[in-house]
Amino acid sequence: MGPRRKASKLPPPAGSSGGDVALRAAEPKDYINELSHEVLCHIFRYLPMKDIMCMECLSKKLREAVSLYLRVIKLVDLCAGRWWEYMPAGFTDSSFLTLLKKMPDLEQLYGLHPRFLERRRVRGCEAFSIPGVLEALQVCPSLLGVETSHLELVEAIWNYMPQVHILGKFRNRNGAFPIPAENKLTIPTTAKIQTLHLIGVNVPEIPCVYMLRHLYLKWVRLTKPQPFKDFLCVNLRTFVMRNCAGPTNSLKYVPLVTGLASARNLEQLELVRVPFLGGLIQHVVEDSWRSGGFRNLHTIVFGACKNALEVDLGYLIITAARRLHELRIQPSLTKDGVFSALKMAELEFPQFETLHLGYVDEFLLQCKMSHSELVKYGLADVVENPGIITDIGVKVVNEVLPNIKYLLIYNCPHLHNPHHWMSDQSRWNRLVDLTLVRCHAIKLPSFSQFIESLPCLEFICLDQMFREPPKGCARVGLSAGTGIGVSSALVSNQNSNNDNNQHHPPNNEANVPPPPPPHNNNNQRPQQPHAMEINGMEEDDMDEEDEAVYEEEKAEAQINVKDKEGGLGMDDPSGQVGPSAPPDEEQAGPSGLNQQCRPTYGAAHKPPPVISDSDSEEEEGLVSRLMPPSSFLHPDSCPKGKGKTPLRRSSTAAASDQS
Repeated sequence: MGPRRKASKLPPPAGSSGGDVALRAAEPKDYINELSHEVLCHIFRYLPMKDIMCMECLSKKLREAVSLYLRVIKLVDLCAGRWWEYMPAGFTDSSFLTLLKKMPDLEQLYGLHPRFLERRRVRGCEAFSIPGVLEALQVCPSLLGVETSHLELVEAIWNYMPQVHILGKFRNRNGAFPIPAENKLTIPTTAKIQTLHLIGVNVPEIPCVYMLRHLYLKWVRLTKPQPFKDFLCVNLRTFVMRNCAGPTNSLKYVPLVTGLASARNLEQLELVRVPFLGGLIQHVVEDSWRSGGFRNLHTIVFGACKNALEVDLGYLIITAARRLHELRIQPSLTKDGVFSALKMAELEFPQFETLHLGYVDEFLLQCKMSHSELVKYGLADVVENPGIITDIGVKVVNEVLPNIKYLLIYNCPHLHNPHHWMSDQSRWNRLVDLTLVRCHAIKLPSFSQFIESLPCLEFICLDQMFREPPKGCARVGLSAGTGIGVSSALVSNQNSNNDNNQHHPPNNEANVPPPPPPHNNNNQRPQQPHAMEINGMEEDDMDEEDEAVYEEEKAEAQINVKDKEGGLGMDDPSGQVGPSAPPDEEQAGPSGLNQQCRPTYGAAHKPPPVISDSDSEEEEGLVSRLMPPSSFLHPDSCPKGKGKTPLRRSSTAAASDQS
């Protein structure tokens, strides 16, 4: 055996100790650097782009993996799926260009939502500008689409990169009302976009955009005289137009309605404060329903449409009956006659679920601007009044729409007994959600009996309900606190010397008796709008027809009295039929403030027979039932003299006997 080698230990270097060796042995192992580039790229798929960009600075291997990942990536989301957020801050033109140069195969860029973009480049200043973004996007030869919410950027993409699609839902984030003058957008006919939501934007016109599927216009000012002249979107599925400032001439909305009829796949139609021509939708439906116009509608919303007629709404409902599942009706169309006509049509609504009677847009409910201010900013001149549907009408609704799940009724003061809405043959057995707002004439015992008959009811929302009616309402047949149905005797007995007081009534004078009857009643008709202005709503249609008869009778009685006594006694208490209608704040929205109400014309007249081009007798019957009465088209020819005449005659007779 050879000699054994002597083991020798080297002394530790100066200044070191055994503790350093222990710390070195306790350091965690770098597992990330041991992973392959392929595994790292797979991990990057689950990380937001902001974190991936930060990993370039950690190690050489991670930098190589990030570079490899960006080289093959085809889809990038700068907001990590949070479309409501902004992209990471700190980008400049040069840094954004450097990032996109690393992505030669990029096809879809999501989340391009910069908080601020300069319109032009500034020499000698590093900023994030629209020209810089366009230059960076043009570096990607395979780019197909970009998601953004910037008005000026999307218009620049349409102009300089027309082949690029606008991905997702375009919705500008700087919308406001009044509409800012700097928010402008010109939509080209070649725009490759499917969903366009514009809020508080100035738009010259809505052209023919072939790819457009969803169009949402809110607080949009249409600046051209005829903004819908070339409107034609055959692939449109959703059209929403709310509180837009457009042309006031109703004829200029004809191309809009005809263009909507050409969209055979239209599913959602919402028109709020759109002054289209009354009866226009009826004629367009007659011309287009055979070819599929409006047949696929599942949502119909009418709100504050000034000239809308019952036949417009009725024709849409009949055409879309098979697929309709949501209906929201403005107060002026919330009438018994609409649903009575639908009942006569003997339709079925197999998918219907949601009904909103007396629909008023949230903007009108929450806006603090007066009606004149809204008109000044370009909105249509509309005054909404409460719906006049009665218990009989809601009972017909129950018979026509038995499968309702969600029912909302807003400001319908003529509803009194909900338990009369049900019948043995028809019950809302599927009703889940019930909302009643400002229907204060409903009686609590009747309402309790009504909800007991709803087996599936889960949610009840009551707001401004079951208020005690002001004194005198029961004596003259008023709906509590509204002034609707007010007797013309109350209006005619107002003193002509108190015109100024009628314009500025105290809010709490609900029980003040009316002044004594005037000597001369020739100016009674002009005073009626002022009296209704206090309540912010119109008088009932039947009362307006009654008043002409009453005025003639009272004028004759005054002539006889003048011959005998030389005039009426100013202190005769018999002239006071009842307490004056109390001032009330019942109205559909702020648009009803400080505005004289429009007279409504006789909706109770029987519609004339109409010759239709329908092929079957059944279709002819449906069309003839929904034709508008002549009084809607010719208000001056509305017949007078129908209504509660005995009430008027008894009042006049009492005044004549005691005089």
